[in-house]
Parts: sequence; structure tokens; C-alpha cells
Amino acid sequence: MNRTSILIRRAAALALLGAGLLGSCQKKDGPSPNSPTICVGYPPACGTPATVRDLSGLDGCGKVLELANGQRLEPHGAAWSTFSSTNGQRVLIGFTPTQAASVCMVGQPVDIICIQSAN
Repeated sequence: MNRTSILIRRAAALALLGAGLLGSCQKKDGPSPNSPTICVGYPPACGTPATVRDLSGLDGCGKVLELANGQRLEPHGAAWSTFSSTNGQRVLIGFTPTQAASVCMVGQPVDIICIQSAN
């Protein structure tokens, strides 16, 4: 094969991969048809239930996410910063642990990669 055909095949493979990644953040049938889904990166699995807790009264704290088992997560990332949340709100999240420093020190710092309201 010549160099041009190899480049064309690579470009086509990248285009297919990119289309799959972009399509994976589309809203699926969820808990509420009007609730937005915010996805950043891949995979956008919003399958972990959590409750927003406002810990602003504690020094260095703001809102955290509390899982069903009581574990608290200190959320970071673009999906979290663009999501409007209220104390006690139930959400579905996707996250990855991060090495970010914890100022609040009540839970595991995580990057939120997907979040949607479960109310």
C-alpha cells in the first residue's frame, strides 16, 4: 500500500471513533425526560446515585456528593462546575478519582465526568 491510502484509512478510523465518542453523550431515557445530562470526556456513565450535601458551614468546604453507602466525594471538573445543584438534590453521576488536594478533607476528591438530576 502506498502512504496516501494508509493516511486515508487512519483518518477514517479516527472519524469513526470521534463520532462514537460524541454520540455517547447524548441524553438517553433517564429518570426525568427534562433533566439535562452533562458529559465531559469518555465514558459518560451516569449510573452512580448520589445526594448533594452543602457543607459550606465547614471551613474550606462547599457542596459535596454523598453516595448511598455514606461515602462522600469532593467533586471537581467541568461537568460539576457547569451543573446547578441544590442541597439534598439527588443526582446520578459518573466519576474518576483524582489526585487533587482536598481543602475540605471530608471525602475523596473526584473528577465528575457525567452528572444528571435524578429528581
